[in-house]
Amino acid sequence: MTPSAAGIGVELHYSTAGEGPPLLLIAGIGGVCELPLEALSERSRVIAYQRRGYGASSAPDPYAATTVTEQSADALALLGALAAEPANLIGFGFGALIALDLALRQPSVISGAVLVDPPLYSLDIGSTRELADQRAAIEAALLAGGSDAAIAALLGAGASAAQLASAQASSAASFADYAGLASLELTHRELRECKVQITIISTAAASPALLRIAGQLDGLLGNSTLRADGDIVAAAEALLD
Repeated sequence: MTPSAAGIGVELHYSTAGEGPPLLLIAGIGGVCELPLEALSERSRVIAYQRRGYGASSAPDPYAATTVTEQSADALALLGALAAEPANLIGFGFGALIALDLALRQPSVISGAVLVDPPLYSLDIGSTRELADQRAAIEAALLAGGSDAAIAALLGAGASAAQLASAQASSAASFADYAGLASLELTHRELRECKVQITIISTAAASPALLRIAGQLDGLLGNSTLRADGDIVAAAEALLD
């Protein structure tokens, strides 16, 4: 059993590797961070944790909804319990929203952040059709094939086998994350005033809406870099330089 620490009313299981400046990995929907940790753990103390409802981490019963703020509070509690402040963050998808929220609300405990395909849909009016099509596909899959099929539709064809298996095993957490995507409310002023160093990564799997959002977010943040090469490790190493 992996070690655990208290989140906000839940127990969060985590693992660590390496020594140096803390680097917290925040998974997206499905709860899996697929990243070569060897290179990062040579220069930092990498902390990977299972967000509420995933793996061995607990969640409220029933668990039907979450918010970015709730998830941020969990992450902040974990960093405090592990004496891992200030920390660098790498957030994937929904996890990128959590990392962004921490960078904006808790800048004193965040050294820098890498946001991988952040789904901040409120920045992009054009994403409405894409989201509507996605929701329709999820609902159709749920009716036709049940929860596992709906999770597959939610993650899309680009999901790895590990991501799909984890999301299907923790379907309540995955659906709660999906519902929580729209819970982060930010103003342009808050984004412009952000002083934390942030790198935004667009991967090959990014949808047209996510690509537009990455560009808009980079234009608004006060201290950001946009990388379209998908090289997450290089972006993380840059935070350590």
